[in-house]
Amino acid sequence: MSKHRHETSRRHGISLIEVIACTGLVAILFVPIAGVIRASARTIASAESASSTSTKLQRTLAWLSNMIDDGTVFAASTSGIRLQRRDGSLVNITRSNNQLLATEGKSTDTVLAEDIVDFSVRSIFQPKPSSRWVGLEIELVGFDTTNNRKVTEIATVVFPPQIPEPKKAGK
Repeated sequence: MSKHRHETSRRHGISLIEVIACTGLVAILFVPIAGVIRASARTIASAESASSTSTKLQRTLAWLSNMIDDGTVFAASTSGIRLQRRDGSLVNITRSNNQLLATEGKSTDTVLAEDIVDFSVRSIFQPKPSSRWVGLEIELVGFDTTNNRKVTEIATVVFPPQIPEPKKAGK
């Protein structure tokens, strides 16, 4: 008797039908994933834009705070600040044509920030009886063109007494 072995044939590769089926499954699964990726990209771009506008406003306020700390504020109104730098030059900070401007003397304006919708300054005084001027609250409102919305940042600058209080007679 002869011994006969039954050999099974081994497959070498995959069939075309299996490739098509796998490709179809991957395509069906990829459609919702692509939508999530697009939505995430839009959300990230929107957040970065708002953050970018906010960061620009914060940097401008920090620069203004440093300028005020290094100088002497002569006047502050709701629409601007007038101060004297250490070198003696006078600087006016105002808003014009959606730009925050620093005007030094009669020279040209220096643009500190753009897309500024509003710039307001509020003086801060000590409570009575002294009512001494102790600082400024500066509010910048910028416009985020990507999201079509306003972004507001506020800084408070406290300064030491710039002019000593007059002494009362007899004391």
